[in-house]
Amino acid sequence: SANPRIAVVTALLVPPVALGSCSPTGGGDSVDPHPFDCQVLLIKRAEHGRHGGQIALPGGELEGNETPQETAIRELHEELGFHAADPEHDIRFVGSLDAAYVPASNFLVKVLVAVAPQTPQITPDPREVAETLGAELGLFDPRHEVHVVDAEEQGQRLRYGVIPVPGERRVWGLTARLLCELASRLAQA
Repeated sequence: SANPRIAVVTALLVPPVALGSCSPTGGGDSVDPHPFDCQVLLIKRAEHGRHGGQIALPGGELEGNETPQETAIRELHEELGFHAADPEHDIRFVGSLDAAYVPASNFLVKVLVAVAPQTPQITPDPREVAETLGAELGLFDPRHEVHVVDAEEQGQRLRYGVIPVPGERRVWGLTARLLCELASRLAQA
């Protein structure tokens, strides 16, 4: 579209509780062919509203003259209750992925990648977020087999790939695509 709206999502990488660092190569062993030792912070959107109940990266629409990083910081605060710019959290924005256009909503989604030495104290806003979860980034390694699901939504037959995550949840669509791209890039780093 000529004038898509801009959204920004953040892939915030945090270490698992048992480990002290987050890198794509540490923590692996010969049993695990996908040695990622960090988790990505995900949200389950509140049931009402756009994309209700879906597992997603935190984020939202760019407002006014905000930069993508300012949008990311604002959205992390609004959705999860912590201020990413606060030095106490030591959250560093370290890069980005290619922007993804979503024709159905006319959004251009910009993806920022951030790392934190520990998971910040999270206080989700229940109007936007039903729950938060961490999923091991290795789950999104593109070398894993993707499960294909046939579904029907609003009278349309759909077929899409899903990636199971802990708690009998699944990530699909744009979120799955973005996380697979991130895992692929980190595997090559």
